[in-house]
Amino acid sequence: MLRVIVFAVLGCCGASLVQAEVASEVALKRGQIEISADDLRFYARDRVPTARRGEFFRRDEAVKQLADSLVAIRVLAAEAADSGVVDTDLIEWQLSLHRERLMMEQYLDALVASQTADIDWESTAKDVYTAEADAFQQPERVRAAHILIKTEDRSEEEALALAKEALQKLEAGEDFKMLALKYSEDPSAKTNLGSLGTFARGQMVPEFEQAAFALRKAGELAGPVKTDFGYHIIKLDEYLPARRQSFDEVKAEIISKLQSEIPANIRQSKLVEIRSAEPLEFNEEVVQQLLEEFREASSR
Repeated sequence: MLRVIVFAVLGCCGASLVQAEVASEVALKRGQIEISADDLRFYARDRVPTARRGEFFRRDEAVKQLADSLVAIRVLAAEAADSGVVDTDLIEWQLSLHRERLMMEQYLDALVASQTADIDWESTAKDVYTAEADAFQQPERVRAAHILIKTEDRSEEEALALAKEALQKLEAGEDFKMLALKYSEDPSAKTNLGSLGTFARGQMVPEFEQAAFALRKAGELAGPVKTDFGYHIIKLDEYLPARRQSFDEVKAEIISKLQSEIPANIRQSKLVEIRSAEPLEFNEEVVQQLLEEFREASSR
């Protein structure tokens, strides 16, 4: 039976025929608590965001996990009802508000769907790319690696001598990564073998930046370069001049941003429309009474 339920939930509540077959079936029991297939359908829609459903329901235990959570809610709700400590008036009001909030959300979702249904996202993204050319400019960058000899536990002369020793071996053709592993005192060297990745100006200390950005040919070396960290030997892996990214490079990013921003703007515009349609007319006497009531309650 659970296998049928899994397929039903995976199919976003399934085809009508499958629903008819299992709609009234009990998926599980715990004492007097029963969880039906429909309970699990609605709970899945309520608790698992649409964007995550494919990933969530790939797991064999997904439906059982939902059921376990729902059982806990039902059991504790039954205990709460018998306890006499629950403010039922507040709960009834919250249920009413929650219903209205859910209706609002579904309405706004439908509004977004109707107003975005005909958008050509790629064409819109291309318009953004053309209109906001400066946003897609990449600054000058370098991809580089380094060997660091620290001056903390040795003299400047000793540190400089070690840096020169490493540089001579590099110039003689020895492998940079192996020398980084042997000489570098950058803690990350053991895992990245000296690689610093790609960086732009302003990300490194000035002395290091100046030396790194003076290099142009892959494999070119600079150093020893003195900074507050010690002495560096720098190797250029790639020089990347400033350029404008192509539309194909940024298309997916622009579309993703548009598909987030446009629905948000539609929702916000509707809320602004509602709030500005008519002025609020306060009963100042009642408002003041409530303010005093809330202040007195909060001071207890």
